[in-house]
Amino acid sequence: MSDREWQTDEDKKINRLEAHRDFITWVVNRLKAEGIPCKRTVGDDSRGDILYYNSEDEPRVKEIVRKINSEYNKS
Repeated sequence: MSDREWQTDEDKKINRLEAHRDFITWVVNRLKAEGIPCKRTVGDDSRGDILYYNSEDEPRVKEIVRKINSEYNKS
């Protein structure tokens, strides 16, 4: 979390959107590095931000996301 002071509300929102964009890009690249074909969704897809093509990959995707969360959300 940032303790930065924002000049405008828009600056804060832009920062959050950029962080989200960069995080999703990083996760997509990590999944691809693990051999899981996927891509970023567009148009505020209600199914999520990342589309992976093979339902058989779902357990591996969930495990990778769990690892990312546990690794980077330590308090």
